[in-house]
Amino acid sequence: MTDFEQAKVQVKQGWLQGYTEEGVKIFKGIPYAAPPVGALRFRHPQDPERWRGVRKATQYSAAAIQHVMEIADMPANVHGVPQFMAPSQYEEDCLYLNVWTPAKTAEDKLPVFIWIHGGGMVAGSGCEVVCDGIGFAKRKDIVVVTINYRLGFFGFFAHPELTAEAGGTSGNYALYDMRKACLWVKENIAKFGGDPDRITVAGQSGGAAGTGALHASPLMKGVIQRVSIESGPIYWGFMQPGPRKKMEDLGVEYMNFIGCKSLEELRRKDAWELFDQYEAFQKSKGIGPMGFGFSFCIDGEFLPKPYSEIMDNGEFNDFDVLMGSCAQEFPAVRASEYSVEKFHEYLEEAFPDNVENMKRWYPAENGIEAAKQVSTIASDIMLLGSAKLGELCHANGKNAYIWLMSKENETERGHNDGSPHCAEMPYVFGRVDHGERNPFFPYHWVGADYDFMELIQGYWYNFAATGDPNGENRPYWKKYEDKFDIINLNNHSDMMPEAQQEKYHYFYEKLQNNNFVVSLFGPAKFTPKKED
Repeated sequence: MTDFEQAKVQVKQGWLQGYTEEGVKIFKGIPYAAPPVGALRFRHPQDPERWRGVRKATQYSAAAIQHVMEIADMPANVHGVPQFMAPSQYEEDCLYLNVWTPAKTAEDKLPVFIWIHGGGMVAGSGCEVVCDGIGFAKRKDIVVVTINYRLGFFGFFAHPELTAEAGGTSGNYALYDMRKACLWVKENIAKFGGDPDRITVAGQSGGAAGTGALHASPLMKGVIQRVSIESGPIYWGFMQPGPRKKMEDLGVEYMNFIGCKSLEELRRKDAWELFDQYEAFQKSKGIGPMGFGFSFCIDGEFLPKPYSEIMDNGEFNDFDVLMGSCAQEFPAVRASEYSVEKFHEYLEEAFPDNVENMKRWYPAENGIEAAKQVSTIASDIMLLGSAKLGELCHANGKNAYIWLMSKENETERGHNDGSPHCAEMPYVFGRVDHGERNPFFPYHWVGADYDFMELIQGYWYNFAATGDPNGENRPYWKKYEDKFDIINLNNHSDMMPEAQQEKYHYFYEKLQNNNFVVSLFGPAKFTPKKED
């Protein structure tokens, strides 16, 4: 029996010993960079050290430092990742990845799918139960990789001294971690039977914003071939990179808050002490533990210009793009307390120029339906960030396939709530009996769910393998060329008919007006844009 058949491979740093389950070879806790601790804290990731002998790769590594919240502590509408969703400890030494490969030999050259987890880039990990790679790898002959990366404070802290130290940039360490993981995969994945010239990076929510930044960054040229951006468009999205100076000023304010006089002192401090002080700093500014303080920025290197400028100028990478979101991303109001009357009042306040059309496009006969429609409006507006990227890709001769998922759980609650944030994840990963309201909770699948999993995995696999999701008699998915070439993914998937596009033209025209932005956490409405 060969080393590969025994789940043993030699990467650049040394030998790894994994294990086999259901015909898939699994390797967990592989270091793709040196631990970002001590002198390497708040620096770009460095190469991992080599080792001698055989390193066991059978257990997940630690997740990145983040706010740890037990499920009993999580309010119903908090967009966060409670502790049980990342079954591991949390440490600053977190730059590890995991590989699932169904390859029979190291020469198979299977397509590669790198997953960047969600959580707003402040929470989550690559070992969440829903993104276990075995369900996708074993069904579709694809190598699945999940990664950890630095989050929140440790992933994005910026300061003028750091900028001077690094030669003109600071912050965005999380984005550099993502890039470093991609570089490691490109260099080593052939040993696992993967094709280094067919790498797709996929991310959801905060991970989608990170993936969108990879798509825009000149540092990613030639590293990967495709991106799948799921429920996190940057263009008109809820996560926007601001100016580096804003993050630097926040860094100065934080250092003053904790009484720290130098970077050297900051790097000597215990990581959890710094994080606890950061949470106290956030609280002093009225920001909750899952809120956004330090985040990604236009750092001058990874993102040399504002994101919209890079995209509008066609300066983004020549990657194939798969992109979309769900039909009811976030619950915007409490259905138990809502009514049709309140819904109509909201429409009159938020869309006074188009009230009758809004009532026609979003009909509701009771409070439950009205609450669902408030979420649908916000999600339809969110979808247009994907449509805009499809338009820009087409204008620059690049391929984009845009989706809306309206598949619902086959339960009364599923039909009442709709298709929420993260709803595609259990189907992409083949995590059977997951996906009740969000992907982490159990839900007993029925036939329509299994059929939908086959459809979604087929589309995602074909895209990763060829850059085109079509094939195997699936409903035809048209490449984005005209407004609004969007496939509606559900139990009867098809391209969105022209009759349903009227509302998108209305929202699109508003979004094109640079004087307005839209809030998506709650009932959506257009508000005047504030200058940074």
